[in-house]
Amino acid sequence: MPYHGALQTTVSWAPLEPTNYHLAVCAYLEQREPELWNWIAASRQEQDPALRLHLLKTTYQLSQEAHPALHAAVAQASQRLNIAPEVALYQANHAEQINVAIYVENNAAHIIFSGAVLELLDDAELSAVIGHELAHYELWQRDGGRFWIASRLVERLADEEPGRGEWHYTALRYQQYMEIYADRGAYRVCQDIAPCIASLVKIQTGLKQVHVDSYLEQAERILAHDGVVSDAVSHPQAFIRAKALAMHAAAAPELDATLDRLLAGAMEPDTLDITGQVALAALTRSVVASLLTSPWFASDAVKALARRYWDDFTPGEAAAPQHLGAVGQVLLPDAHKLDTYLSFVLLDFACVDPTLEELPMAAALQLADQLGIGDTFETTVLKETRLKKTAPAKLRAMVIPTHIDRP
Repeated sequence: MPYHGALQTTVSWAPLEPTNYHLAVCAYLEQREPELWNWIAASRQEQDPALRLHLLKTTYQLSQEAHPALHAAVAQASQRLNIAPEVALYQANHAEQINVAIYVENNAAHIIFSGAVLELLDDAELSAVIGHELAHYELWQRDGGRFWIASRLVERLADEEPGRGEWHYTALRYQQYMEIYADRGAYRVCQDIAPCIASLVKIQTGLKQVHVDSYLEQAERILAHDGVVSDAVSHPQAFIRAKALAMHAAAAPELDATLDRLLAGAMEPDTLDITGQVALAALTRSVVASLLTSPWFASDAVKALARRYWDDFTPGEAAAPQHLGAVGQVLLPDAHKLDTYLSFVLLDFACVDPTLEELPMAAALQLADQLGIGDTFETTVLKETRLKKTAPAKLRAMVIPTHIDRP
């Protein structure tokens, strides 16, 4: 018989915190796609008889009577995750690959073990795996299914998108953060990162013995190299997950920034997800605001161009505080590939109004140098305009006035 979490004696544990990524994607979709959001929400099913029949036909069900230790681990995990689902456990038939998966219904969870998982893992590691899988269920059920709805919605938008665009990358990172969240569920259940990391490495390698401290040292050696980014299809690599879990357990304040760097990589226009697009739009606005600080830049042509970027932009507005450094200058992210993109943005404003003569180009060159993209911008200018090669040096040396007299 399946285990029913509702039969256990409950003890209140604080809910797991959703990742900031999940919260950001949900907030974006609720605001921008309310009709699609409500349509997906209405499609949730209580139970799927076809799924249950398929599992019974393709697995051996691990009953509570025959496997009491596994079901006891389910009871403990459910208690610590503050959930009470109907849980059924299965061993897949004819499955050689070592794996654990979960199918989620509204009030039920089906956990399927494949290969020799049950022989490979000790009791603590099995508890970690069960905690990991049930954390998926917990995330799907919380807040009225909000995070499940977002997952289905981004997957649908990604399927309808030609090529790899923002929704492809959003769906990918949403899934990756789900695994990070589920690893935190495993830690909540075990109260120790060792079995969480050991189970992860054992399942991926098939090894019977894993030294967790050694693997964490290995992860640190990998991540010491610049530019290391997850290239996995859905689950981040084990070394990233081990590092993330260790940082989570230590309550490291830099965890979110580290995860963003390891999962998304450098900010690059071609690989942005929807949250990255929002972030780049805000950063671009701050760059343009920094360029247009002088009142003389507020010509009709410049204002018209600015409104093509943002309907409510006004030359003279301040750059956003989160983009400013200690001396009040706009700073680009430490890891970015925005040189060419921002160079063309600056070039747009430098060239849109010929009546301003050399001043816009001089201001743009000086700002590009401050941003650290001066060489790329100069190359772009010389390629796209008729300026002579000696012109940028002279323009960089110009003193930019705060006001100019107009005829």
